[in-house]
Amino acid sequence: MALLKTRAKLAENAPYTNLDLINMVDTWPYPSSPSYNTHLAKYYTFFVDAYAEPFGYIHDNFVSDLPWPTEYWLVDHDAKTITLKVAQGSTDGFGARTKAMRETLWLGHLHVAAENRKAGVIGRRSLYRWCNESFPLLYPPTGEPVLELDGCGVDMLGIINESVFLVAYTYCSPTTPKIPSSSTTSLSTLERATSSTSIASLASGAGTSTATTPLSEVDISKLVFNSTVSLTHTANCAITRPDDEAFEEKELRVYLSRRAKWKSAWPSLLDCTAAGGLSSSDLSPLEGMIREAHEEVRLPSPFLRSHAKPIGENRLMLTETEIGEEGCQMQLQHCFEVELPEGVVPRPGEGDGEVAGWELVTVPEMKERMRMGEVKPASGLVLMRWMLGRGLLTDEEGKGVGERLGREWVVQ
Repeated sequence: MALLKTRAKLAENAPYTNLDLINMVDTWPYPSSPSYNTHLAKYYTFFVDAYAEPFGYIHDNFVSDLPWPTEYWLVDHDAKTITLKVAQGSTDGFGARTKAMRETLWLGHLHVAAENRKAGVIGRRSLYRWCNESFPLLYPPTGEPVLELDGCGVDMLGIINESVFLVAYTYCSPTTPKIPSSSTTSLSTLERATSSTSIASLASGAGTSTATTPLSEVDISKLVFNSTVSLTHTANCAITRPDDEAFEEKELRVYLSRRAKWKSAWPSLLDCTAAGGLSSSDLSPLEGMIREAHEEVRLPSPFLRSHAKPIGENRLMLTETEIGEEGCQMQLQHCFEVELPEGVVPRPGEGDGEVAGWELVTVPEMKERMRMGEVKPASGLVLMRWMLGRGLLTDEEGKGVGERLGREWVVQ
């Protein structure tokens, strides 16, 4: 199922079970697999001097993209190992390794860009686009950061790739309209389309109004949620629901975002409410999620710090890069949820325009969209994690899901 990165290609092979979707993403063979050694023969193992265990796998195709300056690197083609030689005991080991990696990736970026110009093509290779965003290189056994590198090198080096995901949900009236997936409507129109109850009235507990108030201007402590004000969780992460008839009339729905058409991977597919990579500037996964949610859907930081909850981590190992090249990815997905009071809706961010719109869907509708290949596969795994924790998967739908979402990375 590798290298299917478009909406049409994904839909061609539908319908999918949940395990089908996991198998589409978590494609790196296990050591017990008969194909493991054959698959590994296509890769160089990536080491950093003074660290005993490897950091990742570099596919043969990427080795020729980099010059591997000899003052920084030892390349052993017989053993198929590539070692960064800046020692752990250097005066500034972290800084020296970061400098060596940055210079190496920049030379590789220039090389790939020149090759593309010579061939008269626009490249879709990892090194072609310099990201200008730094990410940590983590030592797999301990999670220790040993250097920073530009994002263009993350997929190429086959290292741990951390990302953050937010699933925003609400309890609303069954008659609440959905937000059209192709919507480019203004904020005020989106708010009116979702509910006649204003945010101001939600905060005060008053009646309804056609006026709206930005969430950033509302006293967060007074927001009224339709599930439970305290959002108390049980041991299996289910929300404790108040025992009243009015609540039973509400319907659980999830905000799915629509990816922009210009995205290089999975354009126009549905996605989690907000998602993105965990960069070196993020102090924690929570802070990374808050940053992404503010950039993409303009949810204010105080609200998320008060109400967002971690729901677990997915550990996956892929055999392709984000843009579909053959390579290694060790993905660590940090998953969060947040309940939005009825009438509070995501709003388009002022940043890079990665979100084209939203749909407010029921859980059965979300399952069907996943089944028919309308949701980005990796994000579908986050939605599975969310549904699994809330008991929203049937025995058949959930069989084997938890075990597969928490695989152990094997780097040897």
